[in-house]
Amino acid sequence: MTDATNANDGAREHELPNGDLAVAHLWVGATKATTVDAEDRPLYELLCDIIPTDEVPDLMPAHIARTCDDLVDARDTLGDVTRGSVDLDGGCYGMGYCRTAKAAIVEHRDRDPLTLVAVGCSSSKHHVDDPVPAADLYKHSYWSCKRDYGETIGDEYRILSAKHDILHPEREIDYYDRSVDDLEGIPVDRSGRLPDGREVQTLLDEWALRVYNGLQTWIHEAAGGVDAQDVELEVLLGRNYRSRLEDRGVFDALRGPGGVSVSFPFQEVEQAQGGNGNQMGWMTDEVDRVEA
Repeated sequence: MTDATNANDGAREHELPNGDLAVAHLWVGATKATTVDAEDRPLYELLCDIIPTDEVPDLMPAHIARTCDDLVDARDTLGDVTRGSVDLDGGCYGMGYCRTAKAAIVEHRDRDPLTLVAVGCSSSKHHVDDPVPAADLYKHSYWSCKRDYGETIGDEYRILSAKHDILHPEREIDYYDRSVDDLEGIPVDRSGRLPDGREVQTLLDEWALRVYNGLQTWIHEAAGGVDAQDVELEVLLGRNYRSRLEDRGVFDALRGPGGVSVSFPFQEVEQAQGGNGNQMGWMTDEVDRVEA
C-alpha cells in the first residue's frame, strides 16, 4: 500500500498492489471505507472531477462508481429516488445529495453530441491490381464531395458499401462491382433476424443485418466508455440504399451508450434535394462554412 493522498477533499485514497483503490473517510473517531476496483477507477476519477465534492459525502463518488457502468447509468440511477433516497453499493444517500450529483453530471453532459457521418460508396472506382484504402478506391467529383464532407463535418466517418457493409476509410480493399440491386431476391440459408424482427431470407436481408451490426459497433466504439456521448448520425445515401435499410428497421433499432439521433440530409435538407448536383453543392457549402 502506498502512502495515503488527499483526494475528493475529505476522502483518503490508497493504491493497492492489484490496481484497486481503497477510499476512506474519518468520521467521528471511526473510519468509513470502500474499495474501487481497478476497472471502476476511470468512472470514479471522472466523478471526482465532475461532482462538487464539498457538497456531497466523501465516499459518494466511490459508491456511484461501484454501482454504475458509466456516466449515463450514474445519471439515471441518481434520478431513481425511492422513498427519498438511493442505495449505492450499500451506501444510502438522500434526495438532496442525489440531486446535487445528478445535476453535476447533467451539466457535464450538456455538450455537443458526437457527429458520425456514413456516406454511400460510389459506383465509379479505380481498377486497381492491389488492395488500396477504401477512400482511395472510389473516384469522380461526387465521391470527392462525400469524402470531404465526411472528413470535415464528421468527428468520424465511414463508407456504406453494398459489398463490405460498413467500411473504415483506411481499410484496404480490392476492386469490386456490386450494388444493392444485385442482392435482391437471392435466398440464403442462414439463421438470424433483422432489426425489425423478421427472419433473414435473402442476401439483401443479410447485408442489411451486417450494416446494422456495423453501425452499432461503430457507435459504441466511438461514443462509449465511462464518459459516454450522445451521437448524431448523418446518413448520406440515395433513396435506393436508404429504403432497403429502412424497410428492415436498421435505423430505428440503433442504440448507443447515450442518445442516438439519425438524419438523412440528402432527403431532408432542401438545398440537397434534386439530384447529385444539388447534393454536391450543399456538401461543398457545408465544408466551406466549417473551414471558413
